[in-house]
Amino acid sequence: MKVSILGAGSWGTALAIHLARTGHDVCLWGRDAEVSASIEATRRHPRRFSDLEIPPTVRATSSLPDAVAHSQTLVLSVPCASLRSVLEAAALPPGPRRFLSTAKGIEPDTGKRMSEILRDYAAGSMVAALSGPTFAEGIARGDPSAAVIADSGEGLARELQQSFSSSHFRLYSSDDLVGVELSGALKNVVAVAAGIVSGLGYGHNTLAALVTRGLAEIGRIVRGKGGQPRTVAGLAGIGDLLLTCTGKQSRNRRVGEEIGRGRKLAEILIEMPEVAEGPRTCLAVPKMAAEVGVEAPIAEAVVKVLYEGADPREAVENLMTRTLRPE
Repeated sequence: MKVSILGAGSWGTALAIHLARTGHDVCLWGRDAEVSASIEATRRHPRRFSDLEIPPTVRATSSLPDAVAHSQTLVLSVPCASLRSVLEAAALPPGPRRFLSTAKGIEPDTGKRMSEILRDYAAGSMVAALSGPTFAEGIARGDPSAAVIADSGEGLARELQQSFSSSHFRLYSSDDLVGVELSGALKNVVAVAAGIVSGLGYGHNTLAALVTRGLAEIGRIVRGKGGQPRTVAGLAGIGDLLLTCTGKQSRNRRVGEEIGRGRKLAEILIEMPEVAEGPRTCLAVPKMAAEVGVEAPIAEAVVKVLYEGADPREAVENLMTRTLRPE
């Protein structure tokens, strides 16, 4: 299969390596012409996984029209905040395409998931989402990993599952696009909170309680939005939540840790080489929870700490002293 991957960051590059290893003809697009030229000349990404060879069946380009023309199957590996600008610049020609979104975010202004934004620009196309407990480096190295591809029942998820799976990367299919996308996005907010409690110096008791109640918060919102409880209990839910809240490679956890140590959000984000989706996504969660009539105290606390100057330690105390209730 010919596949175009839009986004040459860690995740896009890792998927390009994986898909090329499984026999696909891959075109990898990135904004930076120097990065694309370096990949073509050296078979190495100059900034990501520089010790790993990128297979020769990956063609790197900084020409978005060339990448779009390469294939009817487009994998979107750009951050949530960049998705609209990339789609507008792509000027997609008329006709149905197949999209696989890998971003785990929610647009704060509209509350839209990535698949919903894609449909704004590609009506009539098939859309699926990839999510699960996967750090990009592990996929690039070939560590045994598992994830889920979801659609709304059109059959794209099952087709990509068969085509993209390998002995090192096991993919499951799902028809719960809402649940998979929301679980993937909301866990980033909980991961910021997990980083905050760790940055404050609290131990495993606190982290375990936070992650458990975070899972409950995710489940309430997913169910309220029409997602399925089994998704929250699967790879896109508890699996990804555990990885992102505890893994040292987690960008969202890292943001929270620095906040807990007393640093400001703006200076943390400037220093990060890639985007952490949680700080932006958290802005959409309280409104989303209110729309479906459920509580989201962890997300609300993250918003207050990140954007309203609330003291992190006081935010934890406020969560601990909420009205007592049955589990």
